[in-house]
Amino acid sequence: MANREYLFYYAAIALACFALWRSVQGQFASPDSEPIFVAASEAESIQYQKLIADYGRFTSPKVPASSPLANANLSGGRQVYAVNCLHCHGSSGRANTPTAALLKPPPKDLFAGTVRDVETVLRHGIPSTSMSSFAGLSDEDFADVRDYALYITERGAAWAKLTEGNE
Repeated sequence: MANREYLFYYAAIALACFALWRSVQGQFASPDSEPIFVAASEAESIQYQKLIADYGRFTSPKVPASSPLANANLSGGRQVYAVNCLHCHGSSGRANTPTAALLKPPPKDLFAGTVRDVETVLRHGIPSTSMSSFAGLSDEDFADVRDYALYITERGAAWAKLTEGNE
């Protein structure tokens, strides 16, 4: 009979766990989802299509042959990024996630091309912030996620150049 008395509590705990799991599913369940882009004008739509032609989507990244990242394992980097970086920096690198909103100082917006030394930051983290070190990654995973972060930065710089003068 004693077990029946606790059945309510077990059910309440299970329901709370399920509710918590469902609350984070929308943000983190599908790291392969492409951020929604809404063009403000026909010109911006054309510019976005040019960006996609050159750099692919975040879910299927590619770079122009002239890029220093032309031989990088961007798919592998995207996988490591999804596990280690997505929750703060988001799928586009813009750091507009619920987790990022809680952090002081907020994470860098990788898409804006503001990261100066990605490798050093990944290897050592940033003291007095929530940006931890990822030195524990294997050399291959480290190189892949570094290249993917640089891809996001390069893609952001390309977008800024394409939309230069749009106001």
